[in-house]
Amino acid sequence: MKFSLLSPEEVQFFRQRLTLILLGIGLCFALVAGRLFYLQVVRGQYYAGVAQGNRIRVVPQEAPRGLILDRNGELLAYNRPAFNVQLMREDTPDLEGTLRRLAQVSEVPYGELFAAATSSKGYQRFKATDLLTDVPRKAADLVDTYQDDLPGISVQVEPRRLYPNAFLASHIVGYVGDINESQLQALPLKKLRSGRVVGQSGVEFMQNAALIGLDGGRQVEVDNVGRELRVLNAPVNPVPGSDITLTIDLRLQRYIKSLMGKETGAVVVTRPKTGEILALSSFPDFDPNQFVGGIEDQRWEELSRAPGRPLLNRATQGLYSPGSTFKLVLALAALDQGVLDVTTKLNCPGFYKIGRDIRYCWKRPYGHGWLTLREALEQSCNVFFYQVGLELGIDRINEYARLLGFGARTGIELESEKTGLVPSRAWKQETQGERWFDGETLPISIGQGFTTVTPLQLVGYINIVANRGLWVQPTIFKRIVSPDGEEILRDGGLPRASHQLPIPPEYFDTVREGLVWAVNRNGTARRGRSRKVLIAGKTGTTQTRSRPTAKSIDDVKLDNEDQHALFIGFAPADNPQVSVAVLIEREKSGGGAAAQVARQTIDYFFDAIEPVAPRPAPAAPPAPPPPPTAAAAVTGGEAFARELNRAFAGSPQGAR
Repeated sequence: MKFSLLSPEEVQFFRQRLTLILLGIGLCFALVAGRLFYLQVVRGQYYAGVAQGNRIRVVPQEAPRGLILDRNGELLAYNRPAFNVQLMREDTPDLEGTLRRLAQVSEVPYGELFAAATSSKGYQRFKATDLLTDVPRKAADLVDTYQDDLPGISVQVEPRRLYPNAFLASHIVGYVGDINESQLQALPLKKLRSGRVVGQSGVEFMQNAALIGLDGGRQVEVDNVGRELRVLNAPVNPVPGSDITLTIDLRLQRYIKSLMGKETGAVVVTRPKTGEILALSSFPDFDPNQFVGGIEDQRWEELSRAPGRPLLNRATQGLYSPGSTFKLVLALAALDQGVLDVTTKLNCPGFYKIGRDIRYCWKRPYGHGWLTLREALEQSCNVFFYQVGLELGIDRINEYARLLGFGARTGIELESEKTGLVPSRAWKQETQGERWFDGETLPISIGQGFTTVTPLQLVGYINIVANRGLWVQPTIFKRIVSPDGEEILRDGGLPRASHQLPIPPEYFDTVREGLVWAVNRNGTARRGRSRKVLIAGKTGTTQTRSRPTAKSIDDVKLDNEDQHALFIGFAPADNPQVSVAVLIEREKSGGGAAAQVARQTIDYFFDAIEPVAPRPAPAAPPAPPPPPTAAAAVTGGEAFARELNRAFAGSPQGAR
């Protein structure tokens, strides 16, 4: 077979094609080399970090919140282990298949898992996403068992808040919840993980910074499905938050709860000399555990609108008329201003008339007759204090009420404490554009009208009387201890802020004697009499809720038949070791249920907490004075009013 040689034109054609092919191959190699240069040199550091992150990861470890304990070391809040099922999306090549297998293992619907996995909220590359939180231990073990079939799925353990005593002290301890945006911005970087859940009320809120610990973590190597192969370097252990010991005694809290049953109200128990709060109970109460891990909007609405508003701390936020407990203000003001002395007697015929307004004493129709100040406190005589109030005037009453702690916060370490209201001429002119009328001073003189106080203010007020004029700031903190054992706060930071009121101590002695008579003779507080210790106390009955109280509690309209019962007192009367304020809503009188709850609380204190020997049985109370004669009773209101006004007008100290 014979082959012919290529013509020159054909040779030139093939050479051109070969050149083009070589140029194409060269261009391809140039593109590959350029891409490799870009990836390895220009973007080399970035992709090295990505590769490293895919193989080596930092697993954060959340620091547990500090403990909250009562004064005896009983736990009020601590942390339990919670198991969370997490997804690393970069380690899950078949997301749908993995989630379907997880649905079978966990018995959670696939749709719920898919929604959690594909949610953009909080998603970051190579950061785990929570699919299920706080799952049972059995479910967590199953996920671990089938982890080979669940690439990218892991179980992590984190501390979760637990309140073992649930309803007890819930208004003091408070509760935790998911962090909001403003709270997140206030947290330092080293607390970002452990600070995902923060205090929302009570001590949890007020001491959130101390309770949050410092995050830790470990550096681990993982395989292609996200399983940990080994730990690199030494792990950084998380540092727990500081532990807080409160002044609260849970034994007392439990006992008070058993006494109150289903009643609505508040009870506060303190040590008057130190200001330590031993019990602070508001009823109805609530279970703070339901807030841990978040609470549904519907449940929140139910709690907010529930009868009695259980989330309201009545001890610090409930506003009530002080009733006859306010008469101690007038007694001290009158003694200090020289309006009365221990021998001054004023007459109570059963009513008092000013202009066309007639005000009656609770003891009708004849009244109490002639009374000294101590007897007026014992019998809680309204007419006596009407006269004293008019002589003092509203502005002096306002001055002494503020001196004794009303109209201002006590300084307790809880949020949203109310100030209450003590009226004055200037206040009425400013808020209502009207001048003050003398007739308005009468209800103020017996703790009615515009005046509002909180139960915590009442216990601080009776503490001043118990301490003979010494005011001591109340506290709920006994000790704060850092994780390394350093005591940040010891024994409530004693000595607490305190000052002596500019009222002679002997005037407090006179008032204290009247309070002893009220309980231990034939007084209005006799149901508070104890066989164990000598109690000094004063009852109060608010005839109607004040308008601020009706608004703050349940927004119902005022009902003239609605009454609240009050009792404030301390014991032993000669050397006070404990004081108490009791408020019971919708009770007939302070001399009934409120006095009995106070007496039982004080008895329990001296039985279980600071035992004392029973005191000798009290002598029989003296017989009450005989009522006025029928002839005197029919002389008519005008005659009694003229006689009363003449007796009082004859001297700035009244009839003697």
